[in-house]
Amino acid sequence: MPVSGFSVAGLAVLSGSRVGRALYGAAAGAVLLVAMLGCARGASVTVNTTVPSPLVNPIPVKMGVYFDDALTAYVHVEEVPDHGEYRIDLGASQVPVFERVFDAMFQDVTRLKGKALENENAAPFLDALQSSGANVDAVLAPTIEEMQFAIPAQTKGDFYEVWIKYRMKLFATDGTLIADWDLLGYGKANSDNYGSVGTQDDALGDATIWALRDAAAFLSFYFPTVDGVREWLEGRGVGA
Repeated sequence: MPVSGFSVAGLAVLSGSRVGRALYGAAAGAVLLVAMLGCARGASVTVNTTVPSPLVNPIPVKMGVYFDDALTAYVHVEEVPDHGEYRIDLGASQVPVFERVFDAMFQDVTRLKGKALENENAAPFLDALQSSGANVDAVLAPTIEEMQFAIPAQTKGDFYEVWIKYRMKLFATDGTLIADWDLLGYGKANSDNYGSVGTQDDALGDATIWALRDAAAFLSFYFPTVDGVREWLEGRGVGA
């Protein structure tokens, strides 16, 4: 890459002199710096996706679903040494993904929105539930606990990988915690499938989408078998 005002190849002709060597070294260093900055550009990804409706039999319950502010505005920012800042805006995509899954999972769904859950036993959705006047049997509240990713430069492989860890909580309408469990999603994208332009953004975005879809699939198929959920459903005459 040429450096403004200098040509490394041209300076090589002068490299036999002291001045030439000094200029040559400075220009070469500038080129190296530019190359390093290019490698350290990081990535900025805004995930925009939904998922197919899962093929499951709707559970005959009226479910409230609570999306708190921390979930709907979630952005993961991480500085990768020698590779720059990586920013993954996940918030906008999580709600449509969960809504599509919940609509397939339950006979009736009411969406609730409000402030972040404070701890496992807190139920700030109670105000939202009361003000909505909704008649529901329970409230399901997903929260995001952690997101991690790996790029090929870190693993010395070909894949961009993403892990998302959710905490799912099922509450009775009085705020009592019925069940809580971890929900994990994993996705990857092969760097060989992307061109040289936009590789990191596109590949990391696709890996994140697959992680969301993985989490959605696990949730839809295994929800009735979760400890606490299974007993709650049985108490309502609904088998797993």
